[in-house]
Amino acid sequence: MSGHGGRGRLVAVVGPSGVGKDTLIAEVARARPDIVVAQRIITRAPDAGGEDHLGVSDALFDAKLAMGRFAFHWGAHGVRYAIPASIDADLAQRRVVVFNGSRKALPAIAARYPQLMVLMITAPSDVLAQRLRARGREGAREIAARLKRAELAPPAGAVVIMNDATVDAAVAQMLAAITRASQSV
Repeated sequence: MSGHGGRGRLVAVVGPSGVGKDTLIAEVARARPDIVVAQRIITRAPDAGGEDHLGVSDALFDAKLAMGRFAFHWGAHGVRYAIPASIDADLAQRRVVVFNGSRKALPAIAARYPQLMVLMITAPSDVLAQRLRARGREGAREIAARLKRAELAPPAGAVVIMNDATVDAAVAQMLAAITRASQSV
């Protein structure tokens, strides 16, 4: 796969909590073993629930940041996130690298990685509410706040993927979008 300047394609998967980003990313990787999934580094315990991530303390996060170990980083909801700098080697080898990202961080990421593609995963608010309640990590107030944020418009240029049917249907949409984008550069 080629991206701008002979590089690979960096794909940010964004969307509201409960929309199924991590499930879809895992299924995309299963369907296409050539796709690299970048594991997030997060300042929360690895057993805190949610996606498979590398949990680190704030001090270790700061140390890794100072050593240039992150391709990029951002903060959200009192937690810090980073994607390892090792993605640069994957991109240089013309691989597709997918990560679970944040809409707020996209402008800074795109400035460094012009080959960035954004997949915005969405679902109707009643579906999101049901999924968030089923996770059991948040109370009614937190869920209401997350649903309000889910109403935000997709980022400019994002490919919108509706995840309100089967996982396979959403994965097929994602793979088709990645393939189209990889062929158009």
